[in-house]
Amino acid sequence: MNLNIQKTAVLTRFKFKELTRNKTFLISALLVPLFTVAIRFVYANMFTEHEMPSMLMGMVLNIGLLMNLTMIGLMMPATMLAKDKEKNTLRTLMTSSVNGLEYFISAVLPNFLVSWLICIAVLLISGVQLSSNEIILFLVVSGMCSLISCVLGMLVGLFAKNQMASGNISSLLMLVIMMVPMFSSMVPSLAKVAQFIYTGIIGQLATSFVEGNQQGLSVQSWLVLVVELVASIVLFVVSYRKNGFERE
Repeated sequence: MNLNIQKTAVLTRFKFKELTRNKTFLISALLVPLFTVAIRFVYANMFTEHEMPSMLMGMVLNIGLLMNLTMIGLMMPATMLAKDKEKNTLRTLMTSSVNGLEYFISAVLPNFLVSWLICIAVLLISGVQLSSNEIILFLVVSGMCSLISCVLGMLVGLFAKNQMASGNISSLLMLVIMMVPMFSSMVPSLAKVAQFIYTGIIGQLATSFVEGNQQGLSVQSWLVLVVELVASIVLFVVSYRKNGFERE
């Protein structure tokens, strides 16, 4: 599959402008950092005479990351692609010279960059202190998780009939990838499942930071991230080429 850089760049700029004009996106992009600030403020007020425990900082970081990966990384690509289908934009692109890879890059890149930047903002807001090596590790893992969320969102949008169906499917998927890691510390069976979900892996990373664990991610966790990323990308490109807008 050939990739035309100039065509992809033009389409990416168009998608970025379209994204910034979306009110739902703008509200969500502001809501995640503001909610993270609010959580930290509440926790900080609980310990007015002492410094906020690092474990609570880790919880703030984890909640902010989960909200970002689901509300921005997952839901927005799904909504935008479903919108393209409703307006027949996707049909026009598929019958033109734009191939699946070019559309994929141009549609994912704006959402990915915003989601990744919000991950960094959430880290700064949480107050969790990281070493230089931990910062690099966080950037790599959060980048991979943001990309996985965006691709999953694209898949949802591709197979959904319209924006309403896309929202319903995204909500169900959000419950799984957000709630399983969030309650994994309280339910042992969920902890086992979370090891194989990318949101669970980044949650484990956040916990390891505040616990002072210098080992980083296990080989299994890296394999899970790579497999989920590659599989989701391949599935999208294949599905786009085969049935894209025809999926009913």
